[in-house]
Amino acid sequence: MSITIIIGVITVALFIASVIFYPKISIRKRNIIIYPFIPLLGAIAMIIARSISIKEIMGKFLENTPVNPIKILVLFLSMTIFSLILERTGFFDYISSIVLKKAGKKQVKIFIFIYLIVSFLTIFTSNDIVILTFTPFICHFCRSAKINPIPYLIMEFIAANTWSLLFVIGNPTNIYIAGSFSIGFVDYFKVMAFPTMASGLVSLCVMLLIFRKALKKEICVEIETARITDKPLMIISLVHLILCVLMLAVSQYLNIEMWIVSLVCFMSVLICSITCQKIRGKGLGKVKLALLSMPTEIVPFIIGMFIVVLAMDNVGITREISDLLNETDELFSYGYLSFVFSNVLNNIPMSLFFSKIIEIEASIPKIFATIAGSNLGAFLTPVGALAGIMWMNLLKSNDVKLNTLSFIKYGLVIGLPSMSVLLLVLKVIC
Repeated sequence: MSITIIIGVITVALFIASVIFYPKISIRKRNIIIYPFIPLLGAIAMIIARSISIKEIMGKFLENTPVNPIKILVLFLSMTIFSLILERTGFFDYISSIVLKKAGKKQVKIFIFIYLIVSFLTIFTSNDIVILTFTPFICHFCRSAKINPIPYLIMEFIAANTWSLLFVIGNPTNIYIAGSFSIGFVDYFKVMAFPTMASGLVSLCVMLLIFRKALKKEICVEIETARITDKPLMIISLVHLILCVLMLAVSQYLNIEMWIVSLVCFMSVLICSITCQKIRGKGLGKVKLALLSMPTEIVPFIIGMFIVVLAMDNVGITREISDLLNETDELFSYGYLSFVFSNVLNNIPMSLFFSKIIEIEASIPKIFATIAGSNLGAFLTPVGALAGIMWMNLLKSNDVKLNTLSFIKYGLVIGLPSMSVLLLVLKVIC
């Protein structure tokens, strides 16, 4: 057991160190992200140490269960294509510019309007995509208006990682944990709807209080209405996104797995988009860029961490932790621990690890408390979620100064009350 723990700890430590200090390398003027591949090295070390065998790994990857990592990856990656195509058509910029024009020149009003846009789009797409799309937009807007971008960027990050809780498709951690215990789209929503709303309201109020002085200044910039660059392509993607969400909502009643629904919609939107562009004599540039922008780095990361967690489960580590946690209030212990451990392991490996712990003696409070921690845990440090890592890199590229210590300060002040209220509401429901 000791060698397995040592390999697990070294893998996590190297991953976090890589994210903070050495996230990518340059080979022939091409930047290659390296941190997603570190878990794969940890997985190889586990095999060499005989903590797990290749036969056991293949058995898990080929078995027809909701916890199969291939199904999780297919569901998450296929759901990103709709947002990426919409982004290429200018949809997000168009919606944002329309709303900001209606908001006027008062920063508080603009702040709330952007919060509502980010929250709404996160619910139907994914937190990672919204953060990647809106961060450059917010940086550009604040630079033009000559106002402090930090309140808006913090608000965007908090909103995206709060409202990603509402639907099971909002975050890969939701998909994995809920899928591990065969929780369908509607059953998930029934439990998580009110806790998410309560947490969202609390976090918004806390942010308005924290940033009240910065938001007093009126802005003088005129907002220009952004242009839709490809209306037919936008309509195709938007229709497919709506249909996909509706089909996911009824999939559990039709006994169809969610990954199959998302894969079919993914193939359909690509075929329709390519056909549309060919008929119109347009190039496939936007579709190609959307495909190339898919967050494929999550594949080696998920596969590697899945094997590392399987190895730790094999030697009985998860059983010991489960026995220890069962002596406490399960909802609050699993909620706060997952909240903290998202920043020790990153929220995706934390979800994989905690799912194995919950599996030993599963219950609804444990499952949903852990899902909550996997989303809101992103508030505490930049390494709490892949979205945080990408977000910090985007800030650097846009010359926005926000160090890790400042991030943690905001995260603690906003995250702790948001998480506490969410768990209290969840306690009432469960």
